[in-house]
Amino acid sequence: MKRILTAAVVLALAACSHDVRTPVALDTLLVPNQAPWLILGDGPQRLEVRGVDPTVVLVPAPPLAAALEAQLRAAVQKDYFTNLTIACDGPKAELRGGKEDAPDLVQLTLALHCTINARGYLSSHDYRASATTRVPAGADPAAYARALVVLLHDGAGQIAAGLEPDVRHSLPR
Repeated sequence: MKRILTAAVVLALAACSHDVRTPVALDTLLVPNQAPWLILGDGPQRLEVRGVDPTVVLVPAPPLAAALEAQLRAAVQKDYFTNLTIACDGPKAELRGGKEDAPDLVQLTLALHCTINARGYLSSHDYRASATTRVPAGADPAAYARALVVLLHDGAGQIAAGLEPDVRHSLPR
């Protein structure tokens, strides 16, 4: 009897769940392997779009960290000099939408910490980016998946804009 009751509760909870898991193809953000001296740690495997109902959970493939790493590598490739390495912690990411004052805006916030080793001289930097785009209120989960690609590209550009000068100025004068 306990097994039947437990199974019924589990099924009832599963039926009440409103999570919509949506795959997100980030292949367009991957560029040929450049700048292998920049390494980014693992990031979130999935992103919940906070503030929308029903809850939308995006599952990026390849992982969000891999796409961000590829974008950053492409941006700083031109700044390479011998004995340069950049090691970044895994990115932290938050996706938020459905704010009362702007229900059709979706915002991606990215944050990461990087250590630049320039010929033995170390410097550490924190980077934050915030990108926004429009997704109609009540849109299907695929609209949020398309938005994530745009937002991640824009956010990576903002982080790269801070990383590039830090790399250039990391060598002692």
